[in-house]
Amino acid sequence: MLGTQLKDGRKSPSVPTASVVLGLFGGFAVRFGSLNQLGAQFKIPGRWERWVGSRKPSADTMAYSLDRLYLNLLRRLLWTIAMLCKRKKVFRRLFPDIHWVAALDGIETYKSQKKDNCPHCLTRRLVSGDEYVTEYYHRDVVLQLVGVTPAVVLDVEALRPGETEAAAGLRLLRRFLGRHPRYLDAITLDAFYLQAPFVKELLRYGLHLVIVLKQENRELYQDALGLCESIPAKITKVGTEEIRFWDLGELRTWSQLGRGVRVVRSVEKELTGKRKNGDFVFKQTVRDWFWCVISPEGRGRVDGELIAKWGHARWDEETRGFCELTQHWHLDHCYRHNANAMLAALMILFLAFTLTTIFFQRNLKGIWKKFARVALARLLMDDLAGHYYGSFWSTAPA
Repeated sequence: MLGTQLKDGRKSPSVPTASVVLGLFGGFAVRFGSLNQLGAQFKIPGRWERWVGSRKPSADTMAYSLDRLYLNLLRRLLWTIAMLCKRKKVFRRLFPDIHWVAALDGIETYKSQKKDNCPHCLTRRLVSGDEYVTEYYHRDVVLQLVGVTPAVVLDVEALRPGETEAAAGLRLLRRFLGRHPRYLDAITLDAFYLQAPFVKELLRYGLHLVIVLKQENRELYQDALGLCESIPAKITKVGTEEIRFWDLGELRTWSQLGRGVRVVRSVEKELTGKRKNGDFVFKQTVRDWFWCVISPEGRGRVDGELIAKWGHARWDEETRGFCELTQHWHLDHCYRHNANAMLAALMILFLAFTLTTIFFQRNLKGIWKKFARVALARLLMDDLAGHYYGSFWSTAPA
């Protein structure tokens, strides 16, 4: 099912699109870092035929197909998997909650100071030594579920030259929410998205918006800070951590929005110690979080402490999503410098990440904790690439 519905713009291809997509999916799932590395594997007789088929693609064929893959079909596959995961109760909650929350954030997938013939490259000026240089880069916005595991990616959109991250994010959300208006209850966002036109547009979809508030020169920030000095905090102590919490009511300082907003603040002090030269050295870490909370008319009020958990869950996208994908899945590698190819490869990578994580976590509960993920990927390659002599997974140790 994975590749049969996908098509590309090649005319009379000798290698079916399904074989190309299955080959890329398998290569990403077992952590190959380049098309040439994957193409070299496909040249070995007797390997990968059981997964890809008898017509195995070369590196050039995969690149040519990626340039022409129809992205809307890949997106539908991402959406279908997300819907099935929700319907079949695949997700496990990281904290008690009944809401479905996603984070919208940006990632950089390519950068170089060498000019290429790519009309979709973004540009910026940087200081290198004693001179300014132009850097060319590609940036995407990603919508990913948070507060649950596995961390499923729902959609991705590339920034176009001359536009902001908010513009690309709004285009992504219009597309996803237009097709799945009831999938999400809330979205968490970085401080950059705290813009009145952006917020007004999203409120039409009936979503709670939780946006980081960190611009100290904003009147809303200053008002919230002043109120916290006059209102006693709710204090909670958990082990060596002390949390001071405020849930401020309707603030109307943000005149451009034309309505009141809530501000939730959480000051977290944690005492950590480590042994140095035979003695324990203690260090106190203080984290001061502000979130602006905008809820649509008629929606119930969400508990402030749950709002703080949503805000912290946005960092799941960094740790469980982007960081792991960068360190172990070659997220920052440009397989092909072409705008269509880069988005197609990114979506196939997200599919491989999601489906293999579900397979390992949900079906192999016994060995998930005994093997590193890279080791599991190597075992998976034995099944995908080699002859079938019996699967490891059916006889895996409990």
